[in-house]
Amino acid sequence: MTDDALMQAVRDGDENAFGEIVDRYKDSLVNYLTHLVRSRDRAEEIAQDAFVRLYRSAANYRERERLGPYLFRIATNLTVSEIRRERRWSLLLPRYNASTTPNIPSPDANLITDEIQRQVSAALEKLPVKYRAPLVLFEIEEWSYEEIATALSLPNGTVKSRISRARELMRKHLAPWWTGGKTHDREPDGQLHARVAARDGVAQIHI
Repeated sequence: MTDDALMQAVRDGDENAFGEIVDRYKDSLVNYLTHLVRSRDRAEEIAQDAFVRLYRSAANYRERERLGPYLFRIATNLTVSEIRRERRWSLLLPRYNASTTPNIPSPDANLITDEIQRQVSAALEKLPVKYRAPLVLFEIEEWSYEEIATALSLPNGTVKSRISRARELMRKHLAPWWTGGKTHDREPDGQLHARVAARDGVAQIHI
């Protein structure tokens, strides 16, 4: 069944149809959110919340929209809201108790298995969400500019400029590492060996 047919079935009360939508999008959505929040547990929680929001708003879904971008827009908005809430707490809590720190889950160390992925992930995490989200959707999820624009409620031109800016920031964050540290996996000019980059999936993000 098409996404539109499934959503129509959901509007008619078919819970099995909604289960099929979850199965169809859960892996890519959790993967996307993991890149944003750097914790698979948190990503799964946000994804679950996004699916609940999708189910509750099924009556508002219009067939002219693509379900993927519609769902990812819900998830992105939830993520941005959560990050803003955490930042507010991180600023407010010290005012009340200098010894108190916000209870924010740490990233899952098991997701980061080697130096290359660690460095790229760290650089990606430093990007503001407004740059990180379109870059992840474009480079990792392989969405088109149009789909990203729909998901993030942005003009196409803004999507392109933010991806370009995200790449520029990634290069800036990674520059010290490209030229220093361990060299056993790099060519004499300091650049990461292409074979290693491909092996570890770094080539997915074109910087």
